[in-house]
Amino acid sequence: MSETSIETSTKQLEILVDRVAELDRQLNSQKESASKAKKAIAELESGIRESETELVELREQASQFDEEQKALNEKRDELVEERASLRAHLERISQERQNISGRLEEISVQIKQKREALDEIVAELEAAGIPIPSEDVQLPTVVEAERSVQGLERRLRALGDVNMLAIEQYETAASRITELIADGKLLRSRRDELSTIADQLEDERRTRLLNVFTHVNNNFRRVYEILQPTGKGELKLENMDNPFEGGLEMACVPPGKSQNTRRTALSGGEKSMAALALIFAIQDYEPSPFYYFDEVDQNLDPFNSEKIAALCRMRSGMAQFIMVTLRKVSLTLADHHIGITHAGNGCSQRITDFDRAAALDLSEEIEAEEKARAASEAEKKSMPELPSPEEMPRAPEPLPTPSSLGGLADRAGVEVPDEGETSESEDELKGLRERTEEVSETIGEHSDAREDNEEPKIQPEIETKERAL
Repeated sequence: MSETSIETSTKQLEILVDRVAELDRQLNSQKESASKAKKAIAELESGIRESETELVELREQASQFDEEQKALNEKRDELVEERASLRAHLERISQERQNISGRLEEISVQIKQKREALDEIVAELEAAGIPIPSEDVQLPTVVEAERSVQGLERRLRALGDVNMLAIEQYETAASRITELIADGKLLRSRRDELSTIADQLEDERRTRLLNVFTHVNNNFRRVYEILQPTGKGELKLENMDNPFEGGLEMACVPPGKSQNTRRTALSGGEKSMAALALIFAIQDYEPSPFYYFDEVDQNLDPFNSEKIAALCRMRSGMAQFIMVTLRKVSLTLADHHIGITHAGNGCSQRITDFDRAAALDLSEEIEAEEKARAASEAEKKSMPELPSPEEMPRAPEPLPTPSSLGGLADRAGVEVPDEGETSESEDELKGLRERTEEVSETIGEHSDAREDNEEPKIQPEIETKERAL
């Protein structure tokens, strides 16, 4: 059994070996076929790629051919349209040529007619002896010539009759215009001169006002401090740039009141003291011969009433003071007393008292007043000297009647006086000018005399004097 099985196995093994060998041969054959197939596939793929490349090139060529064909078709259409347009243009040109030919025939006929008319005009000009212009001269058209003729005819009709005196009248008018120009220049120069004088007078007026204001303001400060010890008073111009367009403001601060106190907030007595201080300040600069006070101390207390009365008493040596008062202190310091009382019969009765023995020792107040007056005089002397009336600018002499107004005066029927004759108004103006100069000289003499005379000093003891009322 074993041998049989071995033999069987050996046979099977041989069969299997043969089978394996056969399979190996088949495998090798398949491998060779596979390698050949791979080579064929590679060749086919290479051919496919080449075919695809060739196909792309062919497609590009086909698209180019299509575009060229499209462009050719468009060009063909354009050529067809251009041919149609040229045919239409040719027909239009032919029609225009026919029209122009007809127009040329008409123009030829018109030229022939114009030549015949021109020959007739030339013949008429030759017959009239008028030279014929050359061909270089540009003649106006017929319409322009007709308009020119019509304009000349209108101007000729407007001229009317010939004025034989036109040349003489022209010379007269030209001469008068020359005179008017000369008079105009003279009047303009005189106007400028008067404007300059007016400006100088305005500057002088402003300078004088400011100088006087400064002096009076300083006097007001001193007098107000005397009347209101520890108080403060000052004058202010509302418009410092142009003082003549504004007013004068009085700023007063009584003792014990705020520096911001306004004039409207002052009491009646404080306003009275400020007003009297202003009067005395003006008196220090330009004294008056007498002063009249009507119950100026009515709103004042006894202390301030005594100050006012004492100040009037001290200044009575330079001016006369007439005061209506009910205050005993004022009556005590007066030189003369005139009493007015009710008589009981409906009439007033006058009582006159000439008692001159009443006087008070003013001591410190007199010294303060004397110092204030001396300071005022020193300040007044230190002020710059104002120009005298002779040095002030004067208006120029009046101009004679311009000769250029003669023609206008004759036409208007106005009589113009000769240069040697003077009218009544000119005589009046001359007299007024002379009187003004005399008054100016008198004022200057009084000013010089007042400066030369020294004012008497006020003595500590007041002398009683008689004052005529």
